[in-house]
Amino acid sequence: MRIKESEGLKLTGRWRLTARHIGTGREVIREGKDVLLSNELPQPWRFSGREGKNSDEIIIKEGKNLIVTIAKAFVGKMLIDTSGYDTGLTYQAIGTGATAVAVGDIKLTTETARKAITTKSLSTNEVTLSTFLTAAESTYNIKEAGVFGHSTASASADTGVLFSHWLVSFDNSGGSYDITIDYILTIG
Repeated sequence: MRIKESEGLKLTGRWRLTARHIGTGREVIREGKDVLLSNELPQPWRFSGREGKNSDEIIIKEGKNLIVTIAKAFVGKMLIDTSGYDTGLTYQAIGTGATAVAVGDIKLTTETARKAITTKSLSTNEVTLSTFLTAAESTYNIKEAGVFGHSTASASADTGVLFSHWLVSFDNSGGSYDITIDYILTIG
């Protein structure tokens, strides 16, 4: 009997930026005793289009990302529980730099805002990280974004280990939109 080996572990990621006019994406939805904000709804509840009568159009931008080289070492160190690596991915950041992303990146080109990840979920082999930023927190011409982790990651710019970096083009410099950044990582 011959055993065929074709086992492999691959990490692929994609991102989604959802923009809603101020206030239209945070209606309170009651579910049992829990109160959820609409931007925190499980994936099947999210949609593209109009959010109801007299509401503004929802803008959705999506794309693939680059998982940087340092992220591969980060995953390995988390798997063997190396000190400081057990905190996982904790922050998402946006920036105004438009330099092409590269596997050797260790930070965003020009980080302008960062926030702790709002919700995390795991469905079989897919991890979804969502971060909600109000218009006041994201009033920039957004050109790039990324995900950070490690025990050294904090609310301060350029801290922690960069896991993923991507370019996005969304001008919110007028502060008209609340945005949600979803990062979806597929393992397998």
